[in-house]
Amino acid sequence: MSAVCNKALSLSEEDLRDKKRLARTAGTELNAAGSELCRALELAEHGDGTAGAVVYAAAARDRLANAVRMLADVAGILATGTLTEETAAWYRRLDYERLYRSGLGLGQVPHAAELWQAFARQAATGGPVGICHDMRERTVAVATLVSEWLKRADGPESDTALLRIQSAMADLAAYAQFVAFANKVEPRDPAWLVPLGAAA
Repeated sequence: MSAVCNKALSLSEEDLRDKKRLARTAGTELNAAGSELCRALELAEHGDGTAGAVVYAAAARDRLANAVRMLADVAGILATGTLTEETAAWYRRLDYERLYRSGLGLGQVPHAAELWQAFARQAATGGPVGICHDMRERTVAVATLVSEWLKRADGPESDTALLRIQSAMADLAAYAQFVAFANKVEPRDPAWLVPLGAAA
């Protein structure tokens, strides 16, 4: 992603280094949050009920909160760059459907067409900054679900709510995979563009 952002936004070497570190650590926190939530669900279903699940869910919430802060910092760095009109036009004309099919064929993205379309809309309209903001908002949404569950962990709908959180976390992980895969495309590479005059 660092090369993509550097070419797309002309970031300084220092900003690029900081962005890369923050983005990598945010990804680590998201992965850890997913693991914590899986453990919480396992304990809620087969362990000692909600007591143990609460511990892991709280850890997941904290991991997600860390990721939110780091993604905000990444967005701040990205906002200091300049997205030229040429690069913005490239993001608008990128053949997102072909890119998605390529990712599926390589086994590098999940089968989640609707989620991919949401990602593509963000990329086409906001470029790297828009994608980062969307990723942060999605992370905030999952963290909020976890926080709400923790307040009512002993309630009658606790198990259902925990499953909902797991689904939301799975979508967030899939979105992160989309970002990682799309970032492998060389910025302004004409090979991935929809031809002028063709339907997107």
